[in-house]
Amino acid sequence: MDKTWEQIANDVDQRSRRAFLLTGVVLTTGIGAAALLAGMAPARADSPRKTKATEIGQAAKPGAGPSGSGPAAGPAAAAAAAAAALTVQVTSPRQVTMARTLAASGSIAARDELLVAADAQGVRLVQVAVEAGAAVRRGQLLALGDDAQLQAQLAQQQAQIRDKRAELAQAEANLDRAERIKDSGVYSVEAVQTRRTAVESAAAKLDLAQAQKRELEVRIAHTRVLAPADGVIVARSATVGAVMQPGMELFRLIRGGEIEWCAELPDHALAAVRPGSTARVRIDEGRSVEGRVRLVAPTVNARTRNGVVHVSLPAGTPLRAGGHAQGELHIGQVEVWTLPEAALLSRDGQSFVYVIGEQGTARAVRVTTGARQGGLVEVRGLPSDARVVATGAGFVKEGERVRVAGPDISPDLSPDISPDGAPALPPGRRGAQRPQGAQGIEGVRA
Repeated sequence: MDKTWEQIANDVDQRSRRAFLLTGVVLTTGIGAAALLAGMAPARADSPRKTKATEIGQAAKPGAGPSGSGPAAGPAAAAAAAAAALTVQVTSPRQVTMARTLAASGSIAARDELLVAADAQGVRLVQVAVEAGAAVRRGQLLALGDDAQLQAQLAQQQAQIRDKRAELAQAEANLDRAERIKDSGVYSVEAVQTRRTAVESAAAKLDLAQAQKRELEVRIAHTRVLAPADGVIVARSATVGAVMQPGMELFRLIRGGEIEWCAELPDHALAAVRPGSTARVRIDEGRSVEGRVRLVAPTVNARTRNGVVHVSLPAGTPLRAGGHAQGELHIGQVEVWTLPEAALLSRDGQSFVYVIGEQGTARAVRVTTGARQGGLVEVRGLPSDARVVATGAGFVKEGERVRVAGPDISPDLSPDISPDGAPALPPGRRGAQRPQGAQGIEGVRA
């Protein structure tokens, strides 16, 4: 049924009134809820303090009621405990003796490399007795050439020597007869002189034959290639069937197997190195070998301005000639102040530590670091009695109040060992520890 304009206006008016009333109810309910929460918050905040204060008062004075002296000191202690939500261990700088070193790098080379070359000419190799890497003794056979032809020539020469000796003996006998009867007039003076000359000629021919024999013996000896010294064969170019020529390289040998580290240093650092000082050369991660400085080069490279320090390495080292190695040259010892590596943090290229001040507040102090040795780091810029956060430094924030747990950690302890000798917490749990019930960790820094 159609409504009149008056009925439509009445319906709209009633709907507007209901909407207005509903909006008022919603606003009133929200305001009341907010007031209720605001009134409950102080009570909730005071409740733990009162409970904690009551517990502290009862622990300090058994039987004391709420009006005793215990509850008066309880809120301050509870507030301090609540503020110091991070538990750390501290240490102090310790003075130790550290070795001063110079970092260097250089090649590994043979101290004395010998070239074994051929002396024979036109002799074919028939045997090669050693390979590269073999340890040899002085005089040991390395290669052998074909000496059959030379041996035949030597036999001929020995026959000639016997012939010349016979000629000499005949000439000496003729001269002896002539000398005995020269006064009888049978032999003239000229005949006697001729026989004396024949003796001298036969002796010279014998000497020549013997010299030729020695030459053949030397040529035969040259067909045998021998090691000139004790050492290690590092290269072999001799092959069976090759025809040897004088000066032809056959082997390379490191005398005594001795190798050395040729460390390069800037010219201004060479003066600090002395022959006889120790050096440590790194082999790989976690391994190194100790050597001794044999020689400091008297000149420097005009192009690089670097000088070479020759460091002798012990026998049996796994390093090989021709390789490259890094290491350190020890130039002395000095007394320095140190901290464990775990106590130092780095940010924006600067090193700093957290120092515990009055009322247990942590304060970041920038330090200068130096040498590192055995888990310790040389530090400068701290007083000797500073209390430095040793474990958990990465979780501490500037100005945060922390709680110190246990005795101070000795700086010479490994970061993996706790002060009482027990194994430390595994990675991820080591360092700062929050009390039970603490919700999360704030201010975590890498």
